[in-house]
Amino acid sequence: MIHEAIIPNPLLQSSLSTCENETQCSNVAQVLCHHCPKHLCLKHLMDHNTINVTRADELLSEIQNHKEFLSNINIEKSFENARNKLDLWKNQIFNNIESIYNFYSNEIHRLEIELNHRVNSFKNNFNLKMLSLQTQLSSLKEDIGISQQQLLPIEFNLNQLHQCLKSIKCELYFDIKNISFQNLINVYNIFSYNRTLSSLTQLQPYRTTSVDNIEKFITSKSNQSILWLDTQKQLHYIDEHFQTRQLTIPYRSSISSNQQTSRVNINIIDIKWCPFANVYLILFPQYLLSFDDKTNKFTSISVTRYNDYPFHCISCLNDTSIYISYCTSGIYIELWKYSCMNSNDIHMDECIKHWTCLTNDKTEWISHMNTNSSLQIGVLIHRGSSIYRRFELRDEHLNFLKKIQLDNDYIDAFFPFQSNYWFIKSLSNKYFIYSTDTNIYNLSTFDFPFGLQQFGVNSIVISNDKEELMICDI
Repeated sequence: MIHEAIIPNPLLQSSLSTCENETQCSNVAQVLCHHCPKHLCLKHLMDHNTINVTRADELLSEIQNHKEFLSNINIEKSFENARNKLDLWKNQIFNNIESIYNFYSNEIHRLEIELNHRVNSFKNNFNLKMLSLQTQLSSLKEDIGISQQQLLPIEFNLNQLHQCLKSIKCELYFDIKNISFQNLINVYNIFSYNRTLSSLTQLQPYRTTSVDNIEKFITSKSNQSILWLDTQKQLHYIDEHFQTRQLTIPYRSSISSNQQTSRVNINIIDIKWCPFANVYLILFPQYLLSFDDKTNKFTSISVTRYNDYPFHCISCLNDTSIYISYCTSGIYIELWKYSCMNSNDIHMDECIKHWTCLTNDKTEWISHMNTNSSLQIGVLIHRGSSIYRRFELRDEHLNFLKKIQLDNDYIDAFFPFQSNYWFIKSLSNKYFIYSTDTNIYNLSTFDFPFGLQQFGVNSIVISNDKEELMICDI
């Protein structure tokens, strides 16, 4: 690109100032430099342009270093070490665990294939980004002049790529317990990096698992398990090895035996992960349960309902706070504090606050609540039985922060991701990604009609049909 400049009329040069270069120069300033910017003579303009060309060469060299780093990412040594540990353990244990050894050897092989697929996908996407930057710089070098403003966005994007590469973890996690004969081996892939680029490419699932008529689901971000509800209101659990089983809720049979209790009141209306207690919460219209996926235990949580109103939805912060919304005219929300007893049992200590007037419209009610790691609470507010609804973000005291609106559409569901993103489904079945940092929403490159949940550090679980869950790096 030719350096943009304003060339004055030579007849008027006598009235112009001299060159503003760092070293004193008596020549007439003829051009505004885009590197400083200062008014320079042609000689010093060329000197400054040389600085930008040199910087472009440095950036090209940095891209080459990143490409070499990327090509050297290798998981073979990690898997070799894992197999060596497995062989050593095999030689130290009784012959009757040979079948366990074979199982985990196959599991390592499967994980190797899976991680190779994820790494290759990551490499391809990363190489495309670097090729784009490389092409931009090469194109700029072919021009006569390069401005600093042209290089700044390239430097910014390259720095983001650099931070992403520095954060990458790519190996097989392998752990052996030598004493207990229960859960002898724990093995899973480690693949994480700091996602810094705002644009999301089309997702490629690295694992899928079959479900049947799924209605909603929730994940435990720490234990990497999934709890899902089907359209018949039956609860199912997927463990960290992606083994699925249907759960039998012990309290359901005793409650349904009461003839005065309607069928609606024994249906599950909300499920959430409680991060502080490390249990799932299962909300019914008239009672609340917890499910500990490590002990496979259900526990009833005693909550005194306000005016005997039925519950409607629930949400948890990362501390001991639980928010419960009631099904009643207008909005009624309670904040409870809980304590964890033995075996992660939750005891509701007290209702420390309640809200009855979040809005002035008594016909408005909350259908859904969720929280992110920044202590923001998202609420979906309906108005009577109309299609009107709005998505609001509030703080832990339910003070209003902002309202998120779509153009000519209503928000129908939302799902938090990390601390600064919300995935949004609209009433017209369009899908968006909203950033609280930029206050901007963009159209998503993928659909999630039956939900989206964070899974581990930088993976998500999505369901775009009722028969399958997909796990993808993002």
